[in-house]
Amino acid sequence: MKRSFIALFLLVCLPLLYAQKYRYGQEPPTAKPGVDYPIKVHVSAVRIQFQYDPSSNELRTGPYGEELHANVVLDQEKLELTCGILYDPRRYSLNLVPGDYTARLLKTAHQGATTPFYDEYELLLPDRHVWRCTVTGMFE
Repeated sequence: MKRSFIALFLLVCLPLLYAQKYRYGQEPPTAKPGVDYPIKVHVSAVRIQFQYDPSSNELRTGPYGEELHANVVLDQEKLELTCGILYDPRRYSLNLVPGDYTARLLKTAHQGATTPFYDEYELLLPDRHVWRCTVTGMFE
């Protein structure tokens, strides 16, 4: 009786060891107390864009196949900020809607560059989460 129970238990549990796990993405980080966000930012448009996978000739879907783009006015310049969506939208929604926000510069891509491409910013959202983004475009 004991051997048949052990054999049945192993027969049921072994396939579960090789099953793939679905891991949810992480929530955006929250703002740390005492960190200053001195730059005024106005978000005028927000969109989600799917990434194209040329190897399979289809669009990637899911939390790692999407990018969030925002058209902003930052330091008197009209820019496009981009960030990959690193969370599962069914569990957490990003509260980035058009309006006024504050931000801080995390990293300058090139010292002395005339364009702000690939500069990294942290945008402070109303719920005290921060959205880490990169400058990927300019418009007039």
